[in-house]
Amino acid sequence: MMRPVMALSQNALEKQVSEHLARGDLDAAAAAAARCRQAWPAAAGGWLLGSITALLGGDPEAALALIEEYLRVRPDDAQCLLQKAECLLARNERAAALAAAESAAAHAGQSPATLEAVGEFLTQAGEHTRAVALYDQALTLEQRDRVRRATLLARRAAVHRVLGHFDLAESDYREVLAIDPVAPKALKALSELRRQTREHNWVGEMQQALSRLPPESEHAAIVHFGLAKSYQDLGEHAASWRHLSAANRIERALIQYSPDADRALMRAMEEVFATGRAEAPGVGEESPIFIVGLPRCGSTLVEQILSNHPQVQACGELTAMTDAILTLANRLAGPPPTDAHSHAQRLAALEGASLAQEYLARVRPMRSAQARWTDKQLINFLYCPLLLRAFPQARIVHVTRHPLAACHAIYRTRFTTGGYPFAYDLTEIAEFYVGYRRLMTHWHRLLPGRILDLPYEALVTGLEPAVRRLLEYARLPFDTACLEFHRNPAPVITASSVQVRQPLYGSSLDLWKHYAEGLAPARARLEAAGIALE
Repeated sequence: MMRPVMALSQNALEKQVSEHLARGDLDAAAAAAARCRQAWPAAAGGWLLGSITALLGGDPEAALALIEEYLRVRPDDAQCLLQKAECLLARNERAAALAAAESAAAHAGQSPATLEAVGEFLTQAGEHTRAVALYDQALTLEQRDRVRRATLLARRAAVHRVLGHFDLAESDYREVLAIDPVAPKALKALSELRRQTREHNWVGEMQQALSRLPPESEHAAIVHFGLAKSYQDLGEHAASWRHLSAANRIERALIQYSPDADRALMRAMEEVFATGRAEAPGVGEESPIFIVGLPRCGSTLVEQILSNHPQVQACGELTAMTDAILTLANRLAGPPPTDAHSHAQRLAALEGASLAQEYLARVRPMRSAQARWTDKQLINFLYCPLLLRAFPQARIVHVTRHPLAACHAIYRTRFTTGGYPFAYDLTEIAEFYVGYRRLMTHWHRLLPGRILDLPYEALVTGLEPAVRRLLEYARLPFDTACLEFHRNPAPVITASSVQVRQPLYGSSLDLWKHYAEGLAPARARLEAAGIALE
């Protein structure tokens, strides 16, 4: 006789939801979460997991409705309050989201994990000072579990770095190493916080860590990047390049990337946006300052210069324009795009007023009292005609750098997000550079006089003339504070967070020349494309 199938327990069903989410099966996760709510309506799990599933599915309204229904019964549930904050932020209700996060912190009790989670949320929301305060609280409570303590210290150190509190960041990272001597991110960060010298460096510790880590692991790559930076500081360029090559080889093996898709999209944008398009007057009265280009080429420096002006707010690397473009493109009638060309054609059909409205809805919650703001999402170089279609009064600052200097700067950086998958192979970096350069040349032909090319070299060799030119283009009065960019207290979350807190130095201009032999694959591809290198 067959035995009856037993119903799943609450824990088992919640685990099933989590497994569906891990596989990306949102429909199955939503169905399992609904069964959980039906069976145990007084338990948080089904409501929380259902809300998370809806949010991952791009439906913040449904996600918010689910979590608020549970919070009406248990308004003091810290985890659900934090999920409410996530939902509200996804709906661009920033003030309400921050209030919900504060409520979650207030109901965290003696839970370091909850305080850490709220701190993470606030960090992502750009509330770095408040995040540090919560990490302080969590560390006060977390005294016994050394592994958890190391994680909290590393999180706090990263935020201290963003805020320019390098001494505090160093202190936290040192404490991390006292707990875990092979902590890769802490070792790499310590090599970056200060220029390494013969007397003071972390080379020995990193070499020890490298000997204990799996040789082809992500952790090994992180340490290789740290050693490359350290040996560069010490003037040992052959050793630096050896570690840099190892770091990038490992990173490249860990990601899936084909340059064909990027190349096809850039070519399609050039072909589809072949002529200018007149816009109705008055579309988009705002005047944002878009900073575009490639990473590690001076864009953070330019944003710091501009945001030290009393009329300008730095908004950082916003996803608002890409999100707005994709949202509107998905609403268009007709079949979905099947390739880069049909995708570009859908973008070409977008109306400026609608695009401006969608973009501003996303940016408005982040805005402060300043009249102007910067958007330093570099990949917006793909959309220059759309930026001006949405905001005819906008300014587009294209930060440039010597081609091989740019390729080298990208190659020696480990990016913490997946936005630059081309960055770990010299030929692929050069391939992307060629496509980007070709597209920017096309935009200049299509939009004459609308884009300012600002060479990084001009800022380094003649700061004041370059800043005056920048401000004039941006229609801002000259202010001497812009020359003191390194005193700007604004948070910096990019790989340049240490450099932009220092005055400019000319040695960075020719740094790539020490590695000319290693850069040969990039040189070959650039020269084949007819890009001048001398």
